[in-house]
Amino acid sequence: MKLINCDLGECLIPSPDEDVMPLIDMANIACGGHAGDESSMIEAIKQAQQHGVKIGVHPSYPDKDNFGRLSYRMSSIDLFQLIYKQVVTFQALCDKHGVRIEYIKPHGALYHDMMHKEDVLMVLCNVIETLDSSLSLMVQAGINTETFERFSKDKDIQFLYEAFADRGYRGLQMIPRSEQGAMLEDAQHIVEQYHSFCQEQTAKIDTICFHSDNPSSVLALKILRAM
Repeated sequence: MKLINCDLGECLIPSPDEDVMPLIDMANIACGGHAGDESSMIEAIKQAQQHGVKIGVHPSYPDKDNFGRLSYRMSSIDLFQLIYKQVVTFQALCDKHGVRIEYIKPHGALYHDMMHKEDVLMVLCNVIETLDSSLSLMVQAGINTETFERFSKDKDIQFLYEAFADRGYRGLQMIPRSEQGAMLEDAQHIVEQYHSFCQEQTAKIDTICFHSDNPSSVLALKILRAM
């Protein structure tokens, strides 16, 4: 079985966090870019602490109107400052509550840009080097692997490779959200894809993501934990 990660602290109404947190291993907690404020961050940190869940910080472009799904053209300096500020703010709250950040997982368009633009990936690696070299960076499994292996060697960055239980795939490429079939809507299908990724041999997979804003994904988590 692979570790399960989930995006939480996103101020969804109703919030799935309380139901989801006991079902996962790793929580990617929104830190104010696409969602989240101090109150939501503290609540998610406390819930993760209560259930022994590893904590990751989930930075984004400053895009609450579009839930972080629009890409921004920014200089490397401005992007560094944007991500650094979000991570440091979250890190201070973790320190206050006696827990540590284990990894960074960018959100939405920032994640996509990281996967396809080396300058964005470089900024995220520089944030880790500046703040805490023990932090891992979560990236999509199965694509651009040579780039990450090179960055891991050159920058001494540890990567966590993830697949998505509730996203539609063509091979190891996710179907774009703008296309039909991008999100799986049947809980049993999501469970089956999770098990398929657990047995995947062609790509390194450390963890599998479920999205808390998809009710079928939450149901799939409950099914998995009841097995």
